[in-house]
Amino acid sequence: MMPSVRGRLKNLVAPMRQAEIRTLLSSQLVSGLGDWAGRIALSVLVFEQSESALWTVMVTVVSLLPWLGIGQVLATYADRFGRIGVMITADLARAVLFLAMLVPQPTWLLLVLAFLAGVAVPPFMGSRSSALVEVAAPELYASALSLGGVLAQFAILGGYAGGGLLVALVGAEASLAANAVTFVVSAIMLSRLRSTKAGERHAGVAVGWAGVTAGLGVWRSDPVCLRALALFVGVATFMILPEVLVVPLTGELEVADEFVGVFAALVALGAIIGTVFAPTGTDHVALLRAAALRAALLAAMTAGLFAVGAVPVVAAAAFVVSGAVDAVAVPTNQIVGQRLPAAGRAAAMSVAIGALYVGQVVAITAAGVLAVVASARVPLVAGSLLATGVCIWVALRPLPAGSTGSPIDPISTG
Repeated sequence: MMPSVRGRLKNLVAPMRQAEIRTLLSSQLVSGLGDWAGRIALSVLVFEQSESALWTVMVTVVSLLPWLGIGQVLATYADRFGRIGVMITADLARAVLFLAMLVPQPTWLLLVLAFLAGVAVPPFMGSRSSALVEVAAPELYASALSLGGVLAQFAILGGYAGGGLLVALVGAEASLAANAVTFVVSAIMLSRLRSTKAGERHAGVAVGWAGVTAGLGVWRSDPVCLRALALFVGVATFMILPEVLVVPLTGELEVADEFVGVFAALVALGAIIGTVFAPTGTDHVALLRAAALRAALLAAMTAGLFAVGAVPVVAAAAFVVSGAVDAVAVPTNQIVGQRLPAAGRAAAMSVAIGALYVGQVVAITAAGVLAVVASARVPLVAGSLLATGVCIWVALRPLPAGSTGSPIDPISTG
C-alpha cells in the first residue's frame, strides 16, 4: 500500500530524531543559505565595479572551474583524512576567502578569490555525501537523503531571496561578510561530529590523481552503481535547461518581468514535491528501475507541456513538473551511498559531480545556440525528450549477469 501524504511527511522529518543527522543537515542548511546569498552579493559587487555583464557571468564560470579536475583531486583527501575534518577545513577556508573579498581590489582579483573558494566545494560536497552514509542509522538513510534534498532547495530559495533583500538593505559587502559567518557557524556545528565514523581516517587510501583513478574504478566495479550514476547525470544534465532558459522563455511568452523569478522558483517547488514522493526501497535494482520509470514519465510530461506551452499557465506547469524530475537524485544517491566502498566513497562522489557539471556545461551551451536560432521552447522540448530517453534506457536495458540488489559495502553505524 502506498504511504499517505501525512505518512510521507512523517518519514521525511523522521531523521531529525537522530542527533548526528540533525547536526549534519543543519550545517548544510546554514552554509547553503550563506552560499547562495553570497553568490548574489558577489555578482552584484562585480557588476557594480565593472559595469560588465561578461565579468558578472564569470562569477558563475570560475565557481564551476574547480570541478574540471583540481576539485576531484582534492576530494580524494577526504578519504585519507576523514570527512568531518575536510568539511571543517573547507568551511573555514571559504570564510577567510569571502572576508578577503571585502578588501577593495580589482575585479579580476575578486574572481580569483571566487575561484579559490570554489576549489573548496568539491572536497566539501564529496565529504558531506559520504558523511551522511556513515552517521545515519540504516533505516533513516533514505529519508535523510530526501530531507537533505528538500533543505537544499529551501537553501536556494531562501539564499536567493534573502541575499537579494540583504544586498538591497545593507549592500553587497555586508552580505559577503554574513556569508563568511555562515561558514564559521557550519564549521562549529560540524566539529560535534569529529568522534563519529565520518571523522575516521583511512590511511591506506590513494590520493591525488591516483585517487581520482581509483574513484573512476569504483564506479566501473559495480554495474548497479554505474547505472544509477548514468540516470542521475543524464537527467540532471538535460533538466537544468528550464532553469537556465527561464528568462528567454518568459520573454517569448510576454510574461511581466516581476514574474520571471516566480517561474524560476517553480522548478525548486517541483523538486520539493517530487522529493517528498520519490520512490524508496531496499532492493537496489528494483528501486533503480522504479526511479527511472517515474522520471521518464515526468520528463515526457515536461516535453509535452513545453511543446504546447504557448501560454504562461501551461509553461508554469511545465516548470513545476521539470523540477519534480530532479527528485531522481534521491533514490540514485541512496543506491550509490549504500553500495560504494567507504575507503573511496568521497573520491567517487566527486567524480560523479564533476561528470554532472561537465554534462551541464555542454547542454547549456548547445541549448543557448538552439534558443538563438529557433526559440527557447525548442531546446526545452529536446532536453526533456533526451532525459526521457536516458530514463527508459536505464529502466529497460538488462543489467549484466551477476548484478545484485545488495550493497557491496553495507552501512554500519559503528
